[in-house]
Amino acid sequence: MNSIPFDAAIFDLDGTLLDSLYVWRQVDERFFGARGIMIPEDFVRNIAGMSFGETVAYTISRFDLPESPEAVVDEWMALAKDEYARRVQPVPGGREYLRMLKRAGVKLAAATANRRELFVPALENLGIAGLFDAVLTTGELGDRNKADGALFRAAAERLGVDRARCAVFEDTLEGVRGARAALMRVYAVKSVACAHCACEVDALADGVIDDFRGMRRYHEWPDNARRCVIFTARCEGDPRAAYDPRPGDFVLCADGGWRVAGAVGVRPDIVMGDFDSSDQPPGVPVERFPVEKDDTDTLLCMKRALSMGYDDFLIVGGFGGRLDHTLANLQSLNFAASLGARAEMNDGLHWATVIREGSVAVKRRPGKLSVFALDTACHGVCIRGAKYDAQDAEITSAFPLGMGNDFAADVAEISVRDGALLVMVCPE
Repeated sequence: MNSIPFDAAIFDLDGTLLDSLYVWRQVDERFFGARGIMIPEDFVRNIAGMSFGETVAYTISRFDLPESPEAVVDEWMALAKDEYARRVQPVPGGREYLRMLKRAGVKLAAATANRRELFVPALENLGIAGLFDAVLTTGELGDRNKADGALFRAAAERLGVDRARCAVFEDTLEGVRGARAALMRVYAVKSVACAHCACEVDALADGVIDDFRGMRRYHEWPDNARRCVIFTARCEGDPRAAYDPRPGDFVLCADGGWRVAGAVGVRPDIVMGDFDSSDQPPGVPVERFPVEKDDTDTLLCMKRALSMGYDDFLIVGGFGGRLDHTLANLQSLNFAASLGARAEMNDGLHWATVIREGSVAVKRRPGKLSVFALDTACHGVCIRGAKYDAQDAEITSAFPLGMGNDFAADVAEISVRDGALLVMVCPE
């Protein structure tokens, strides 16, 4: 099997990278339902691959609607906006695939017929907006569809990559044709948009996948899952007990965390923060931010690494001192988990992580094992390898049922079916 056979990857969004086609089914149902119009069986098939403007014009013409194009666009935007911003999820494996490509040095672009006011909030909510080196829409290229390949050629030019070294990921026949017209490699993601023309898509595409986990059939996934280590300004315990170095660790320091890193002989790759409680370190790259900002210095570091494709984090320190700092750092663990990343926090005395709809294996260490709900309730909580095991339990944020367990085995297995679960080990 070959290594990654392209230098740039250009992704369609709806139906390809974003599992968002259901939103447009809901929009159609409400839009046409309000007008007493039955949705024809061929409507979705006919608009597949059209630009946004073409879809609006086709809809008005076909159904002889009295509304102006601007009014139709405004109504569609109002119907879809909240769903995109809050609930649209990536196609399975999509976020992991993007991060792997980013870590491998592949340039990334999004090329879509959708409108920025819809998809940008979705990309930001999913923590992948910063991964893209370029974002283009058909509306910026004359509002024409993708079949002539102009959108993909523009993306390659924006990325500065020879189009012969680009791969396109699409879920429509028109998009696949456009990639071929642009002389690019093309992979098709199966969706309802191409179900009626699967044979033609199969014949044109270099590969066809159900979701991005299927790309393992077409090239190797480099073993580049490097870890990002974030040193915070306070470490209650011994940082040498908290940090076990791995080859290739990417080290960020939050503000005065460079002093903690220096104490264990670690030179940071970047020091980030507002430096309201620490001097800037000499001789290392520094990114300075204003004191008045939304993100904590720890979260600034995490977001910086996420934009580089990292999804495995160790926060060194993070506990103790001001209680609000500790809570903010625990929330940063939850932030990482909400974006499909792994993060743990360790100061040599305390250890914590957050899991969402997943599991974690916690190695035995001195102290008490506890679990807490960060959502209103966590459902399907299972604990194995502890003194008090649990099976399909409910943990709520209003009652500390998961407090103060003990290890009964070398490893405790903890999982949750639904909700954000904080898992901690604290000294007695």
